[in-house]
Amino acid sequence: MIVDADGHVMEPAGVWTDRMDATRWGSLVPRYVAEDFDGKDSWYVGDVRRAAGSAIFGCSAGFDPEELLSRDWKYTEGHAGAWDPAARLETLDAEGIDATVLYPSLALTFGPLDPIPAVQDPAFVHACHQAYNDWIAEYCRHAPDRLFAAAAVPLQDIDLAIREAERAVGEHGLSAIFIRSASYHDYPFSHPNYDPFWAACQALGVPVALHPATHTDVHNAARKFALVRQSSDMAVANKQSDEVTGGTALSIAIGAPVDAILSLGRLIMGGVCERFPGLKFLVLESGGGWAASILEKMDEEIEANPQEAGWLSMRPSEYFQRQCWISFEPNDPTLPRLADLIGYDRILWASDFPHSDAVYPGCVTALEKTIATLPAAAQERIRGANARNAYNLTSEQQ
Repeated sequence: MIVDADGHVMEPAGVWTDRMDATRWGSLVPRYVAEDFDGKDSWYVGDVRRAAGSAIFGCSAGFDPEELLSRDWKYTEGHAGAWDPAARLETLDAEGIDATVLYPSLALTFGPLDPIPAVQDPAFVHACHQAYNDWIAEYCRHAPDRLFAAAAVPLQDIDLAIREAERAVGEHGLSAIFIRSASYHDYPFSHPNYDPFWAACQALGVPVALHPATHTDVHNAARKFALVRQSSDMAVANKQSDEVTGGTALSIAIGAPVDAILSLGRLIMGGVCERFPGLKFLVLESGGGWAASILEKMDEEIEANPQEAGWLSMRPSEYFQRQCWISFEPNDPTLPRLADLIGYDRILWASDFPHSDAVYPGCVTALEKTIATLPAAAQERIRGANARNAYNLTSEQQ
């Protein structure tokens, strides 16, 4: 089995307008405008432009980057598999992928610090997440043995997040709960306020996936260190860059690993894994080469500072070995060099298809080349067995 642990969809035009209560939310419902006042295709929340001409980057894997920036593209010119499950299966077959676990694009970024006033309302975000989860469940039902998905939850309101997690898993059978890889509040993930959410996810038997995004709507590195512009328009935040502020490249290359390291440290050293030993955590799209060094440093510092081990019963690396997984890009040269230090059974691979920075076409070919020097059993685990274990994908499902 070859299992892509982190693919994406690009939400179609009707994902929210067809499913949200227009009587309650009116013009706030996220909507797609194919031809805006300046000729761009855009997404709106109320009268605020959310993504002007940038949605194409969510479904343009393999396109030439210079060409993408040369004109105003419609997102409908991208890969149809981003919104059409039949087309997605054709891509999986062409790439040699047996199954994929899917994450959103636009729905990644409904955090509590978003500059759009409506997005600061947890009830509104909850409604947006319900609509997305309903749609992605329909998408996956097209091939339930090959298409799986993570549910979006409004973690800015922990009670609502628990409610939506229980609905998405209980009613739709979604395979994971995803959150951003930075806190939604001004306290860290190890704070007891988050414990009811961790307890609910543990009870549901699904992993919690930490996924980054190039937006400043949570307490992340992109916000703290101004790695992208703070704007309601994602095209401004993602694609208007300079040597001082940076942009998508700086946010993903630097911000995403920083957030992942901080979150993993809080979850392990802050005692979350100790308190919830049955809860799985997946660290996605943040590189993986840093993990070996960070885990070694955690162990070393806990030994040197036993006052911070009072709430732990194991070394930090042992919690990681018990409960955590980390994803690598299929062509990441650090994967084979560090696999034995991280643990062969702790590694996932992820295509990121159809996002513009995905390894495509040829992601499985790249993976096979990357892991070719590893023991055969390790290769088998990395290809798909680890993902099946992390996401609890049973043989009956596949």
